[in-house]
Amino acid sequence: MPLTFSPLPFGIDGFALGRISSDIVARGGWRIDATDLNSYNQKLPGFSLLWSAVTSVGGLSPLAHLQFIMPLIASLSVIPAYLFGAKATGRRLGGFVAGLFIIFFGSFLLLTSTPSKESIGLLVFPAAVLLFLERRDPRKRALSVVLLLYLAFLHPLTTLLTLGMTSALVVLAQRRAIARGRFSFRSFVLDVATGPTLAIPAWAYYVTVDLPFLADLLAADALVLFLGIVILLTALIVPMGRPARLRIGQKFVSPVARGILVPAVGVLVVLGNARGGLFAGAVGTQSGLVQMLPAIAVLAAFAVTGYQLVRRTTNRMNDLIVSMLVAPVALILFGLLRGLDPESLLIVYRSVDFLDYAFAILIGVAFVAAWRWLGLWRPAKAALLAGFLVALLATTPMAWNTPAVFGVENVAAPQEFRALASLASFGARNVTTDQRLAAVGAMWFGYSADSSLPLKLRDNESIGGFQYALALERWTTVGAQVHPAPNVVISAVVFENFLAENRIVYTAGPFGDRVFIVQLLTPA
Repeated sequence: MPLTFSPLPFGIDGFALGRISSDIVARGGWRIDATDLNSYNQKLPGFSLLWSAVTSVGGLSPLAHLQFIMPLIASLSVIPAYLFGAKATGRRLGGFVAGLFIIFFGSFLLLTSTPSKESIGLLVFPAAVLLFLERRDPRKRALSVVLLLYLAFLHPLTTLLTLGMTSALVVLAQRRAIARGRFSFRSFVLDVATGPTLAIPAWAYYVTVDLPFLADLLAADALVLFLGIVILLTALIVPMGRPARLRIGQKFVSPVARGILVPAVGVLVVLGNARGGLFAGAVGTQSGLVQMLPAIAVLAAFAVTGYQLVRRTTNRMNDLIVSMLVAPVALILFGLLRGLDPESLLIVYRSVDFLDYAFAILIGVAFVAAWRWLGLWRPAKAALLAGFLVALLATTPMAWNTPAVFGVENVAAPQEFRALASLASFGARNVTTDQRLAAVGAMWFGYSADSSLPLKLRDNESIGGFQYALALERWTTVGAQVHPAPNVVISAVVFENFLAENRIVYTAGPFGDRVFIVQLLTPA
């Protein structure tokens, strides 16, 4: 889908990862350069090492073929979704529905269409969790350890969530073993050593390379808050290791109430952020996302029903679903409680996507139950399948219309990239532009790029000290991106005066969406 907009990576992260992969191929090895603008991504080489190997074997371009190949690799995430659904229901229909959800649900479709570390993480982490679930087989346990160690070099948030899921699996399994009088200290130590304890080498590596943002999460107040949430959720999931029972004369409400909790919190956050901007300094919920709430509510109803059905049994799939729900919920609660700032918003919305596999399983369970209940009534079955597909397709604008849904422009147009390449050919080393183009220029071409031009134009501030400016005509209509803050719209008069006062050396693109390279004549 992103290839219909541009052949370039869908999202700025792809340029950094492509640049690092290209450097690995050229140098014949990986290294961390603290002075490099891509040093953060160099410290997490899991993606770039994988992509450099693929490009070397296939004779591909690290940049030109990235958007074509990586979504094909990320699309393999449908396989673990199918396995989860088939194992939970015992029927291929459950696997098919779970896979269908993963294929078409908007936010997951967006991530698997984007060349990023997280997109590969969404493929690796369910495999690691599934192998850990089957850890009675020593070979599967060993493979899960290998994948968990690989995740540490791929994406820290994915690593934390996956370790949280394995920890929850250990808690539920040991609680059941104690209840049945089958507790084994040796088995407990082995589970801890091959699961939660793997956080130690990951933490040691992050400290060694001085990974940014780690200090914020390990600060005393943040760490105490996170540990408190973990302890609370651990206490809450322990009773969930046994099936919920329907007592005579009492309503079956507890599993439903717990199942509604997660979607209800999500809806409240979305609506609260739409009303006044829940996170200070960050863009509020866009109208495009609010319009999808009815479709999301339909899917949530399937998930809640599936949760109620799963909670009536006690088996390893119940443990899997609980663990895959509780770890992302812990990160979401941490993000909401640590402070409503842009960094918390980042933690919250990046954690939400890791709930998708659990929702896929629950939706598969509910769909199979409804399918069996309808029996031979084919019109009703057709309506069920059609309604499910319509609800899924209604969420796909998350993937192809990100400006309207999330307030973020992920497309880097060819004419914009050519303008950045022209600046590099001019020998430019000091450029001012907007946030998105400054990031692309710095990540791929390596020149110093300032992202404050739209703000300075809006506030009528001096633009001295720069050689060139890269300006877009669309700033006067849709605005310039300063994510996570709202877009900055520039007056057409101010924009035209800026062009007239300086020297235009390059113009490209159709009228109304032109790209200008401007040599600044303002004295430093």
